[in-house]
Amino acid sequence: MGLVVLMGAWEWTCMMRLMRTSQRLAYVLFILLMMLVTGKYLIAHQTYIFSVAALWWLVATILVIRYPRFTRSWRNRVSKGAVGVLVLIPTWLAMVQVREMDAGPWLIMYLFLLVWGADTGAYFAGKRYGKRKLMPRVSPAKSWAGVGGAVVTVLLVSFFARPYFDFASHTALGIYLLALLVLFASVVGDLLESMFKRHCGIKDSGNILPGHGGVMDRIDSLTAAAPVFALCLIGLGA
Repeated sequence: MGLVVLMGAWEWTCMMRLMRTSQRLAYVLFILLMMLVTGKYLIAHQTYIFSVAALWWLVATILVIRYPRFTRSWRNRVSKGAVGVLVLIPTWLAMVQVREMDAGPWLIMYLFLLVWGADTGAYFAGKRYGKRKLMPRVSPAKSWAGVGGAVVTVLLVSFFARPYFDFASHTALGIYLLALLVLFASVVGDLLESMFKRHCGIKDSGNILPGHGGVMDRIDSLTAAAPVFALCLIGLGA
């Protein structure tokens, strides 16, 4: 996961419009240093880190909804670099934290199924019924019907996953509320990257995956979903 995050950092430099290889490498090394510092010295304060990340994604929601109104607040390289830290570091730390939980590997698989299920449900529902656009100025392909398909999918995934997780037995609605919060976060993560790409005039974050764009194109939803997921699990006592 650390390697994936570093590859995402390399692609993030494109959205920062860093042209020199030395500048791009410097940012990747900075992200690596942040990963090492948070992993070694701040792991005991992960709840605060995930809380800050969740707060950031609330701010990101406003930026996406109001785009392009607040573009001036994040269009410079320093601001974009700071956003990259808020996007990438909590993602890596969340995956590490969830993996260390009792049912860590299965919780990670559940998270992936939520994110993949949301994308899949949104695609098919949007393809069939998507007439009213969600955020046409940010991502013209996304529709409200797609959101509805994503909601149905994540609730179904949670219904079948619930018997296998102890934290889900604490409250009947816990796992479903968790699924909806993760879904909301994943949508915002996807839209935020779309907003940055649109502002930069690029279609994909990279070309490392032929036919599928870059690494950030594959993990944009996860960058928001992972820290929110980890924070919710801590709150539920998982």
